[in-house]
Amino acid sequence: MRRLILVASLPLLVAACGGGSDAGSATTTAAATPSDYVTAGNKVCIASDRRIFKIGRLSRDPKGWARTAAAARTAVREMRAVTPPAERRAAFRRMLRFANALALTIQEAQLSLVKHDLDTAAAAQFAAGHLQDQVHAAAKQAGLTFCQQPLTNWPA
Repeated sequence: MRRLILVASLPLLVAACGGGSDAGSATTTAAATPSDYVTAGNKVCIASDRRIFKIGRLSRDPKGWARTAAAARTAVREMRAVTPPAERRAAFRRMLRFANALALTIQEAQLSLVKHDLDTAAAAQFAAGHLQDQVHAAAKQAGLTFCQQPLTNWPA
């Protein structure tokens, strides 16, 4: 039962500034001002939330996990196109490192499910939960307000 709860909760993890975006919707370039930076970064996170919402809740089926991992890689790639102001650069880089680790952990969960290794998949989900918290903390330090929000389809 605990594993099922973990499986159902992963979409929240990806929405933490690393879940993906609609194609072309989050193209960003160098931010001219801190306000432009926040707008560009939050745009990536909003698009990520939308993409994860479309994937829906995850189960033990690895196909949804594969789509979620791909969405996470896309969002990390898009976030790398955002240029933070100098005073937020360290927190932004930290957020990207955690988001990339989160994407890799989601991929690990997916591969474990393909192998029917539920213990490793559950461990990967647990690690993803920890990484999600780190992404949220770094997003807060980086000033990206939307990137701290829970996913819209978080199970009650």
